[in-house]
Order: sequence, then structure tokens, then C-alpha cells
Amino acid sequence: MTHFTGTAKSIRLIGGARALDFINTNNGRRPGTLLKVMEERLTSFQFFFEWALHASVICAEEFDAYKPMVFETPISYQPNLDAVIAFRECLYRVFYKLSLQQAAADEDLQQINLAFQQGVTWRVLRSVDGLPAWDWKHCASAQELTALMLGRLAIDATHLLTRGELKALRSCGCTDCDWVFLDISKNKQRKWCQMSVCGSREKLSRLRQAAQ
Repeated sequence: MTHFTGTAKSIRLIGGARALDFINTNNGRRPGTLLKVMEERLTSFQFFFEWALHASVICAEEFDAYKPMVFETPISYQPNLDAVIAFRECLYRVFYKLSLQQAAADEDLQQINLAFQQGVTWRVLRSVDGLPAWDWKHCASAQELTALMLGRLAIDATHLLTRGELKALRSCGCTDCDWVFLDISKNKQRKWCQMSVCGSREKLSRLRQAAQ
């Protein structure tokens, strides 16, 4: 496994939904991939926290409020990054299969459902500008912050799973890319997650093969 050396802000958000962008923080686990080594981008909980700001899972005010909790807490009190990654991989299994028009496993859907149920417990009705609106409870620990962020991602995922947008779900056509995305192109024939990256790489590979 290789570890990502860039910043959270350098990860492109091309999925069309936060849950899909979360899935796209890893590459190399797709069946039949040509990649020899898995590429992991979530290398620490701190990086996940920074990515959450980049992907609008949390807002700038929340980032500033919780930053000391995340960056100044002793490592022994940090949340388990493995749990974050395990939930991401559960989402990947579900959405990858659905992008191929295959049924998702019930046990994976149950994991998403459980995270969704935990996520909604963080919501609270408050008066915002004189009108009732959904807000979020305050987190008292990094562990609670983890539950909040995963809960928001689970809410995003369940909305995507149930709002009829799955017909636009695609997996990148490049043989060494795991990324999934919503195809909102006009002709609904988008093949690659990014034409400037995977599309160009795939076309170059075909040209080389043709020249041999």
C-alpha cells in the first residue's frame, strides 16, 4: 500500500455527492485493477478531518471549533481510523455494485442504515433567523466528532440510494481507477471520472497498443 503525500485540498471532488467523494479517497481495490499497489489517501484522522472540510462534510466554523480537539489531543485518545476506512469500504462495495447494475449486499446496506440512524441523532431543530431549521449538536470529543462526520456521510449516502439518482451512477472506465461518480453530462455517456486524467491516460494507452 502506498500513502498519499499530497494535501486534502488536492484531492479532486468529482463524485457529484459527498459520499462518492469519500469513496474516492482510495484507489486500487477494484476487482481486475491494473494497479499493483493500493493507494490510500486517508493516512490519519487529522487528514480525514481536513478532507471533511474540503468536501463540505463540515463547515469552516466547525473546523475552527474542533481543530484543537483533533490536532492537540494525545494520539491515545484519537478515534480509530480503521473504523472510518471500514465504513468507506462498505460504501464502496454498495455503490460499485450498483454502478454495474448489480444488487448490493444486505449486510452492507445494514451497516449504512446503522450509521444513518446514529447520524440523525446528532440533528436538532433550532430557530435560525427566526425560523425552525435543522442544526447539529455540539461534539465534546474527537470520538463524537467522528460519529457526527460518518453520520453525515451516511445520511448523504441514503439520500443518494433512495432518490432515484442511481441511474446516473458510473464507475470510471479506466482499468486502473476505482472512482465512482454521478454522470450529469448532457448525453449521459461519460466514461471516465476525469477526462483530463483517466480519459487522456486511457486514450494514450490505446494509441500505444495500436502502434505496437
